[in-house]
Order: sequence, then C-alpha cells, then structure tokens
Amino acid sequence: MVDEAGHLNPLRRVTLDLGGLTVAGFSIAGLATHVQIPELDVCFDMGACPLSSLSLNHVFLTHGHGDHACCLPRHWQLRRMVGNPHPATYFLPEAIRANCEAWIRAEAQFAGAPDERGRIPRFVGLAASEERVGLPHRPDLRVRAFAVQHSVPSLGYTIFSHKRKLAPAYHGRPGAEIAALHEAGVDVHVEVDEPRVTFIGDCIGASLLEEAHIWDSPVVIIEATFLAAGEEEVAAKKMHTHIVDIARALEQLGDAVASRHIVLKHFSMRYSRAQILAAISACIPAAFRERVHVLL
Repeated sequence: MVDEAGHLNPLRRVTLDLGGLTVAGFSIAGLATHVQIPELDVCFDMGACPLSSLSLNHVFLTHGHGDHACCLPRHWQLRRMVGNPHPATYFLPEAIRANCEAWIRAEAQFAGAPDERGRIPRFVGLAASEERVGLPHRPDLRVRAFAVQHSVPSLGYTIFSHKRKLAPAYHGRPGAEIAALHEAGVDVHVEVDEPRVTFIGDCIGASLLEEAHIWDSPVVIIEATFLAAGEEEVAAKKMHTHIVDIARALEQLGDAVASRHIVLKHFSMRYSRAQILAAISACIPAAFRERVHVLL
C-alpha cells in the first residue's frame, strides 16, 4: 500500500502539545501503537520501541496484541544496553502477567542467552479497581486501572496527580490561625487526586459510556479504528470502536464531558489520511470538534 503522507510509517512520530502535556507517538491498527507523555514519565503500550521511549520509567500495557505489546522486551533490553541504572516498571493486566513473564524467558532462550532465564522486568499486574496505585519513580502520580471490553483482557488507565491541599473546612481562615493549628498537631490538609490523562488501547464503543469517568480527564486518548458508514457491524464484531460510537457518547454525555482534549488514534490502515480527517470532521458533533485531535 502506498501512502504519500507517510501516515503508515511507525518510525514517524506524531507530537501533540496539549495544555502542558506532550502526547507523542504513533498508532495505526495492526501496525503499532505507542504513546509517550514525557512530563508524566509514562508510555502507553509498546507496539514499537523508539529511542525516545528509553528514558521513560513507567510503561502501561493495555493488552497482549502484538501491535500494542511486541516491543515490551525490547524496551527492557535496550534500557539495560544503554546503561540506564533504574529498572523500568511495567504495568499490565494481571490476567496476562504470568504469560508475559514466560514470554520474556522464552525470548531470552531463543536469543541464546540462557543466563537471562531467571531475569524478568519489574511487572505490576493490575485488575479493574477503584484503587489508585502509586508510580515508583513519581511519588506525585497515581494510576487507576479499569476494564474495557475487547476480544482479549484489556485495561484502560487514568493517571492522577496526587496532592495535599488545605481541607475545605479551613478555607478562608487567616494564615496565622492555620499555622497555629499546624503547630498544635492538627492536620489541616486532605489528600486529593486530580486526573491528568486517560488512555484506552482497544475497546468496543459501549465502553466509552460504561466507563464514563474517562471524560473527567483533561486529556483522553481513545481508539477510532473504523470510520466508514456501514462498518458499524464489523467494528462491533471485531470489538473495536467506530467513529459513530464516539459521536454517540459525546452527544449523550454532553456537558458532562470535561475533557479539554480528545485524542483519536488506532485508525485502520485501509484509510488514507484524507479519508480519516474527512470522517472525523463529518461525524464529531460540532460542539466538540475543536477539542478533537488526531494522532496522525
């Protein structure tokens, strides 16, 4: 397939500047998905392993399909090769953790490195939960994993900033009074988690409403694999999202969508760049069009 714009080349990284967060990567269905946010020290999925990802200490794997996961071992190996002293942490669905560990060992044997058999990356298996887990290299950040519907076990992730703020009961009180309470041992603060970004690998359109909390994040990154009219049934069968599913969710939720930036990715490789942009322009409700960005 010839693509004059080069949008099917995984080596051509796309960069979006979204309100203080840089979203950089590539995502075309079947080829590769990897999305980096350097300000948060995170990378979502590892369908390719550009050198720019080696400095990131937290990798979040949504599911085990090759275009999202195949370069996870490479990330681990290359970091060690370039002498990075800190082991990265790899978050992934608990349902696939044991198989992923076996895969790492098998690849080491295949490469003729039997001494590596006992060494595996630092994996953290997660399941859908309200619990928020701290990031080892970023004490100011937490992650919540949630389940989405796909053909294999799959998680979405929301990254939160973790802060201590003055408790509402003490708002408006003089600074001297707050200081005196603090000196007396009174904890006048509360811990607050604020969503920064939500990322979903692959899922059916219904997950966008079933997990409506995703729209609380200032930046939400979701798939839009199918775009053409008449492909809605195919999208549902393959357990992917169609652009009309996104339009329906936005229309239904309306003002409840707090996301300032909605990033669409993972388009089928059958579409040209022009077809992708035209379909999004035609389908996304006018009220949300300025918030939509395309990782293309």
